[in-house]
Amino acid sequence: MEREIPNTRSDGLSDLRRTIQNIERRSQYHARTAPISFGTAEIDVALPWGGLARGGLHEINGDGGNFGFHAGLLRRAVGENGNILWCRHAGVERETGRPYGPGLMHFGLNADQFLFVRSRHAVDILWAMEEGLRTPGLAAVVGDGIAPDFTATRRLQLAAEATNIPAFILLPPRVLQQSALPSAALTRWDIKTTCLAETKGSTRWQADLLRCRGGVPKNWIIEWNEQTLCFHLADILAGGANATYKETA
Repeated sequence: MEREIPNTRSDGLSDLRRTIQNIERRSQYHARTAPISFGTAEIDVALPWGGLARGGLHEINGDGGNFGFHAGLLRRAVGENGNILWCRHAGVERETGRPYGPGLMHFGLNADQFLFVRSRHAVDILWAMEEGLRTPGLAAVVGDGIAPDFTATRRLQLAAEATNIPAFILLPPRVLQQSALPSAALTRWDIKTTCLAETKGSTRWQADLLRCRGGVPKNWIIEWNEQTLCFHLADILAGGANATYKETA
């Protein structure tokens, strides 16, 4: 009576393939759920999530001079190939123009990653953001030049949590000063270009974390590193010591 001898080599290859597929799936899941790192431990550890929560809504002042900070943060959020839905109020585009393609490349982004939506009505922008957060294939969603109420921010926050896609709102500068403005966003940031911006040809920002769910307000002086594509604390003291974060009142 003949007995079939199992092909151990074939079984071993199948096991190896399954192991590799499982590793790839875990890596992809981790990339979709891991916090958005600034690339600087001093900032990341000050946030409750070890960076910005990926499945969350974050508010930043929309001053046109801070385009570099916004672009750098998007690069940290989406990587080299992630697609970004940028929903802009028509008034903002009239004032600041469209994002500059070569400028995006400085932050490791390219124009092909962006889908721009423009509307004169905030309600349409909010609708587009919600739909974008529920759309497979997008890595981040931006709302530019709007100041949504608490209900609208709550809807965006829930949609971001459900899909682990980060949402960013670039608030009109005058709105940011209304610190009592209710919002369901996880963080709110005030970013200002500093007077040291021309030092060594790099742009520096005063980054003030005004609100943080589960955290405390802090501030830093930061700049963008074009080689490493990350933020780092600016070297602002004569002795060469790096800036360190501190709590604000």
